[in-house]
Amino acid sequence: MLAGLLCGGASVSAQTSAAKGTGGTQELFRFGVGARAQGLGSAVVAMPLDASTIYWNPAGLDHLERRNVIMYYSPLLMGVDVDAKYHFIGAAIPILDVGTVGLGWLHSDVGFIERDNVGDQLGEGLDAHDGFFFSFARQISYGVSLGLTGKIRSERFNGLSSRAFGGDIGLLYRPDRGDGFLQNVSFGVSWLNAIQPSLKLDGYAEKLPRILRAGAAKSLLFGSRPDQANIFLAIEKPEGSSENMRYNAGFEYAYQNLAMLRAGYNGGGMTFGGGVMYQNMFQIDYAFGQFESNDVGLGGIHRLSITAHLGKTKTQLRNDREARALRKIEEETTNKLAKNRRDEFDEKMNLGKNYFQQGEYFSAFINFTQARDIAAIGSSSILGADKEDADVWVERTKNKMDEETRAKEVKLAATEREKTIAAADRAFIETQRQKGLQYLQANKYNEAITEWRRGLERDPNNAELKDLIGKTEGQISSRRGDLVRKAQGFVNAGQYFEAVNIYNQLMNQPDITPAESKSYQDKVGQLQKQLDVTQLYQQGYEAYLNKNYCAAKGLFSQALQKDAGNAKLRQSLADADERCNARVAPIPDAIRPRYLEAIGLLNNEDYAAALKILEEIKPRDRYNQRILSAIDQAREGLKKKPQ
Repeated sequence: MLAGLLCGGASVSAQTSAAKGTGGTQELFRFGVGARAQGLGSAVVAMPLDASTIYWNPAGLDHLERRNVIMYYSPLLMGVDVDAKYHFIGAAIPILDVGTVGLGWLHSDVGFIERDNVGDQLGEGLDAHDGFFFSFARQISYGVSLGLTGKIRSERFNGLSSRAFGGDIGLLYRPDRGDGFLQNVSFGVSWLNAIQPSLKLDGYAEKLPRILRAGAAKSLLFGSRPDQANIFLAIEKPEGSSENMRYNAGFEYAYQNLAMLRAGYNGGGMTFGGGVMYQNMFQIDYAFGQFESNDVGLGGIHRLSITAHLGKTKTQLRNDREARALRKIEEETTNKLAKNRRDEFDEKMNLGKNYFQQGEYFSAFINFTQARDIAAIGSSSILGADKEDADVWVERTKNKMDEETRAKEVKLAATEREKTIAAADRAFIETQRQKGLQYLQANKYNEAITEWRRGLERDPNNAELKDLIGKTEGQISSRRGDLVRKAQGFVNAGQYFEAVNIYNQLMNQPDITPAESKSYQDKVGQLQKQLDVTQLYQQGYEAYLNKNYCAAKGLFSQALQKDAGNAKLRQSLADADERCNARVAPIPDAIRPRYLEAIGLLNNEDYAAALKILEEIKPRDRYNQRILSAIDQAREGLKKKPQ
């Protein structure tokens, strides 16, 4: 309906220039959508409420936290026998890291009776208007959001139809300056029909006017309860003279997000409304008021909206994504560590077997012992059969070394020098040799060398002890040199994560000197500065799995400095700190009964119940080694227990 003409004595005016004294026509859909917005005097350009934001200011769409669907209905005429409808359906769909998409359909129609010049009825007619909205909004930076809407406007009147394309644009600014006046304040501007739709019917063209809206809104929170008051102010300037300027205001009080009362002024009169929320998902809103005091047929009108808030909020979705990313890092780190242990185990076993075949039993013994220690740490990639195989080869090689020793003893017994050695000296030297081998088997190389040197004090020319000392010192130097060269290779290749792993291994060597440990710590510190949060977390998690809790604590602390809001990192740091500073102490009397109850549950393999009790009592004595060990046992049991 281009000129707002309705036959039969009832019409909805589009107010031509003759009626208002301005150029062009008035936008029929200027009435707005959404009972909540209209109960607030249509002053909502600066605060997104629901999917009706598609109409009021598309820039606000990206501030909606959840998927949102609204259905709005309003009768168009009151007190006349004419079928007139005005309704809207809209949906807002947030897309993480992209923006928010909005879709909407706004429809109005009026049925009328056509009559001839003498008043005789000619038939019935229908004047229908539709608007299809396609919106997109995104928060840019510095609190600014931009929104665009493309729309298709159509009209059907007495068998004639017309369709045109148009566009709206919107801007929203939220300073977010913390406490003070600018807290929870927002400013908005929207330009309706920035791209003007031009409808044509029966040779008559009608270009819909542009309408500029601007406003501000502020929210006030009350105490610890989620009670809230919202204040809205806005102006509306249609294309034309200043006489058409409209001033809008609204106030809303929300009680614990369950019930809302509203009042407003829309430029034509007072509006009132209210709403209720059910289970934070479904909302019903009601409004009553008159759009404009001199609109034909538009008295006080009842309006109703039903809104559904669906799915998780964007904050929850981001947290879920971050949690999935951290879980993936943990899985990858665990798998990588298991593979590295498998590879290192296989390498040591193969080297040991090669040395064994060549008759170099000492080197074979070293490699088999190291393989056995790797298997003892525990890994999903190393089976019980692998550990048993390593034990067999350790024992077999030790027997070969004993055979060599006995053969040498027999040979030495034939010499004159052996005859001069007192039986006590021989026994002492043999004792020192065995002590050294025991330390060697435990990878305590310095202690082994010390015991053999004590034997040399009795027999400085003992070739066997000198040979053991020389080989052990060579093994220490070779092993450490290989690791240093391997670490430097990773540094040269830019693989800092792997280099840190090697230097951590060097620092864990039992025979390392304080100066060497300080040197390796300095290198680790330099490399860790080049790692990002993900790498620091991965390195810390690997150190945690290897029970290097103090190193893990340092790594988690560095990662948390770069990502202070990461809850997962904060929890990991707390776990590492507790185990790094743990000490053996008696269980306090206040929690001893619960602790004993948890131990009983652990013995019965009820790990979940035991873990719940232990986590409950841990804050009472968080550095107690006994409580922490029981927690680790429960967690390990849950991992191994079939689900």
